[in-house]
Amino acid sequence: MNITDEEIFDILDGIASEELLQRHERLLQEDEEYQLLFKEYAATHALLGDLPMEKTAVNFTDKLIDQWELAQEPEVVLKPKSHLHLYFLAVMCALIVLVVALSSGMPSVQSVKVPLDFSVLTNMIHQKELINFMLMANALLAVFILDKKVFKPYFRM
Repeated sequence: MNITDEEIFDILDGIASEELLQRHERLLQEDEEYQLLFKEYAATHALLGDLPMEKTAVNFTDKLIDQWELAQEPEVVLKPKSHLHLYFLAVMCALIVLVVALSSGMPSVQSVKVPLDFSVLTNMIHQKELINFMLMANALLAVFILDKKVFKPYFRM
């Protein structure tokens, strides 16, 4: 038949029932631990009584409700737009223009056409090791994209 903290503060505030006051008196006489606890709570209650009362703002409730509603709304995170694809397209267009200009024999400063020899490039492309490396790189890229765009969103659900 112990008394809870809330009941002790009801006694200190003077709003306790008769039954509670009787139990309190009985425990004060019988239990030394309760006496120490009650004295500690009484000292805390006295300190709280000495503090000045703070006045809340007139619109405190309205502000609190507004902040609560804002906290309940899901936060929208906007990802920065990436223009990486546009940079890639610009570089590819510049490379295409450069290759076409060089292969058509763009006149130089001295108006001399320089013959272009692509045999080294074509021999390098036909090497089996390079082809295997490129296939492996493309396969890894495909797996990475599949993981990023398909598997992660699926498993987040």
